[in-house]
Amino acid sequence: MLELLKGESQGVRVRPRWPSSKVLIEQSTFIKMIEAQSMLPPSIRLLIVRGYESKSSNLGFFRILSRWLGIRVFCTFYPERKNEVSDIFGSNGHDVDGTHVDVSIVLNGKRLRFLPFGVFTSLTRQKAVAAEHLVVIHVVKDALRQCGFEIHKNQTESMQIHCDYKG
Repeated sequence: MLELLKGESQGVRVRPRWPSSKVLIEQSTFIKMIEAQSMLPPSIRLLIVRGYESKSSNLGFFRILSRWLGIRVFCTFYPERKNEVSDIFGSNGHDVDGTHVDVSIVLNGKRLRFLPFGVFTSLTRQKAVAAEHLVVIHVVKDALRQCGFEIHKNQTESMQIHCDYKG
């Protein structure tokens, strides 16, 4: 397992999602991420923000608490989306191994944020924010798929570009 710190590694940017200070990722997954980056034009950069997160780490309790609270708030705002709770608030494999990663897109040096309110961004708002960059999103997701990554089916998780390396 590789330990990536904030910065750039072999052409791929890394910025661990708060409160983490590093991203843990399997070497084979990272190699494929580098391959996906090489398929993109120079104006588009991949930004790895999340990888493996051990349940037993110091942040484990914090994550459990924030998920519990997040679920309550999400269900209050979006009672019609309760069926998405496990997709959005589950670990989605991040606690299994380093083949499950969240990736952002940097376009011309600026990070694109498709979830301005995190997972609490409405589906309508997600679509509106993404509409401006649909071509870029498709190019990135196609490169990831060609390199063996599977993009999460849930729209919100897909906008976080949660992907699993299937090798």
